[in-house]
Amino acid sequence: MAAKENQGLQAIVIVLTILLLLTGVGLLLVNNARKTAVARAASAEKASSDAQGVAAKAQNEANMYKLWIGFPEEAALETLEPQYKADQERFGKNMEEQSRKYRTMLDNIDAERQTLVKNEADAKAQVKQLSEQLAAVEAEKERQIKEHLDALNKAKAEFAAEQAKFAEDRAATLAEKEKIAASMQKLQEDHAKEVADLNAQKTALQNTIAQLERRVSILREGVPNPDQFAQPADGVIRWVDQRDGTVWINLGSADGLRPQVTFSVIDSDSADAEAAKQKGTIEVVRVEDAHMAEAKITSDDPKNPLMAGDRIYSQVWDRGRQVNFGVAGFIDLDKDGRSDLQKLKDIIAASNGKVVAAPDETGKLPEGAELQVDTRFLILGKFPEGARPQDIALRESWQALSEQAQSLGIETIPLDEFIKLMGWQLENRSVAMGAGSRSEDFPPEPQDATALPRRTEPTGVFKKRLPGVSY
Repeated sequence: MAAKENQGLQAIVIVLTILLLLTGVGLLLVNNARKTAVARAASAEKASSDAQGVAAKAQNEANMYKLWIGFPEEAALETLEPQYKADQERFGKNMEEQSRKYRTMLDNIDAERQTLVKNEADAKAQVKQLSEQLAAVEAEKERQIKEHLDALNKAKAEFAAEQAKFAEDRAATLAEKEKIAASMQKLQEDHAKEVADLNAQKTALQNTIAQLERRVSILREGVPNPDQFAQPADGVIRWVDQRDGTVWINLGSADGLRPQVTFSVIDSDSADAEAAKQKGTIEVVRVEDAHMAEAKITSDDPKNPLMAGDRIYSQVWDRGRQVNFGVAGFIDLDKDGRSDLQKLKDIIAASNGKVVAAPDETGKLPEGAELQVDTRFLILGKFPEGARPQDIALRESWQALSEQAQSLGIETIPLDEFIKLMGWQLENRSVAMGAGSRSEDFPPEPQDATALPRRTEPTGVFKKRLPGVSY
């Protein structure tokens, strides 16, 4: 029984203990909640106080901004917004939308103001400069006007003087004119008389001419017609010194003559120097005057000696001008088998001649070398018959020059005949000795003069040129 009571008591004690614990926990929780609420209330009160302070500060700043931009503090936003938009439209019309702020608009207005101030200063400086220039121009204008007025007054005075002088000169001119008219009248009368006398003389001369023409026609009936193609002589021998073998001719420096020029000598009565028989040859040794030169006799015939009055003629030399020649074939003057083309050119040059077309060392014609219409002769050397490249080239140049000579009507002449016409003689003759030497290399030389061989001419019909056209 007692044990059951103790157990009940223990249960009550346990329940009470639990209740006590629960009460303590509840009180603890309530206390904590109170503290939290108090803290929150304090925080809220502080935040409210701070918010009120910030709001008051913001309101003060807003009121200050209103005063800065010229609005009263009590002005509300609804009344400020229309004015702000009006200011934007007025002062920020040319600005971007995001830049339409009072500060930006003030900066823009200030920049425009400074620009206007600068422009005003520049304009004032320009006005000052222009004013100074205008003053200078006005001064220059006044100076020029004064100068022109002075010049005008001077010109008027000179004009008046010139008018007076002109009137005086005109009176003198009129008087001279009357004098000249009287003189002209007299001259016309004298001229008419002289014309009448001249007409009478003219009639008398015409009658005399008619009589002389009749006499000439009568005399011509007994005179043979001259050959219009006859080659005239170049000059005449004036004096001969047979003892010294010297002659003097009527050619000199004025005719373009120089030493070493050779001439053929023909009889004085020969009309055609080219066709006449040669009496001998002479070589000029000294030019003494404009129309006088000394020459030595290089060949003559004692049976028909050179005499004063004999005529002289050269195929190479021409009075007052240079004669042109062409050369074809292989040139060997001394028969030694070597080319003597340069020696031939020197002989021709000594007589004031010139070789205008000739093969070079290779046998070819140089570029641009060709016969001309005034070429006197095409001199023909030995026709090349070998097979060497030089011989082939010489044959080709021979053919080309022969065709040119035929087309231009140029005479051809063998080398030996040309040398004889020149009166040139070999001083020494050499033949290469050796196994290839032949008896033909030593032909006998003629002792007396022989007639000149006939010149060869190009194929086809050839007529000699007139002396006025050729030589």
